[in-house]
Amino acid sequence: MSLSFFNLLKLDYWFRQPYIAHGAVKWIWVVLFLALVLAGLIARIFYSVQKEKSIRELIRRFSNLGLTTGLLGLVWLFFRQENVPFLAWRFWLLGLAVIAVVWLGKLLWYVFRRLPAIREEQKQREVMNKYLPK
Repeated sequence: MSLSFFNLLKLDYWFRQPYIAHGAVKWIWVVLFLALVLAGLIARIFYSVQKEKSIRELIRRFSNLGLTTGLLGLVWLFFRQENVPFLAWRFWLLGLAVIAVVWLGKLLWYVFRRLPAIREEQKQREVMNKYLPK
């Protein structure tokens, strides 16, 4: 099968056993997935030192995204390199990419929609608590 974008439209491309990755392609996959794992671990470290609850939640969500996507990608790459039938299909990588994009979309929704609302609620609560007896 030749390298062509039209191959992406064929079911056979997605559900066929791929060849093992060689050379630069293999290392690009490894570096990409390890970078996601590393980003998740760094975010986990920042999570432990952050004091504000809403920012901690954002960091936790980002960390979970990086760790999950990176580790599942490394598992897929291992199955591909070992030529394991069914588990090495490109379909699994496509599924992982779709899940990661949806997860990132929800993360961005949290950042731009929910986080400002949470901060506004906290400000209102602080103003109200200022006048309540202790």
